[in-house]
Amino acid sequence: MRPVLGTLIFGWLFFGTWCAPAAGDGGAVRISARKGGYRITVFTSPTPFRAGPVDISVLVQDAATGEPVRQARVTVHLLKRGQAPLARPATHEAATNKLLHAAKIELPEPGRWKLEVHVEGLHRRAVLSCDLEAAEPLPRWLELWPWICWPALAIALFGIHQVLAQRRPGEKPKPFPSSQAT
Repeated sequence: MRPVLGTLIFGWLFFGTWCAPAAGDGGAVRISARKGGYRITVFTSPTPFRAGPVDISVLVQDAATGEPVRQARVTVHLLKRGQAPLARPATHEAATNKLLHAAKIELPEPGRWKLEVHVEGLHRRAVLSCDLEAAEPLPRWLELWPWICWPALAIALFGIHQVLAQRRPGEKPKPFPSSQAT
């Protein structure tokens, strides 16, 4: 019973609080449409979309076959009135899923942004756009909490070990195995 309890507590502390939720395809789908000879799907992360570092991933498919178009050139533009336009090339190298084109952008402030995705390839040029509402950025301490709190986790694990390793009343201590050569 005790090893099972220790494993459950350790699993909850370690995996439940330290692991980020998995984002399957690069975040939330913002828009998916057929433009020219392409089917273009745009994902954004984080969810909810907020100021700060953002990841914009684009899946470009041939509209007729559904096959990914890997050789397409993709550029991501973020536009907001009163701000300089932000433009970044989206590449396979920046993407975790190599079927996607991804761009990492530092969004300077919250508010309404216009996202434009420019695709150039076999089926000429296509532009897909949508509006995004960016929330306030997360406080800095939320990004750093694992680094600040890891000593507390180590202390908690040591305490759990001490409780589980404590002898029961009336139980004899187990002798160390001897290292006698035979």
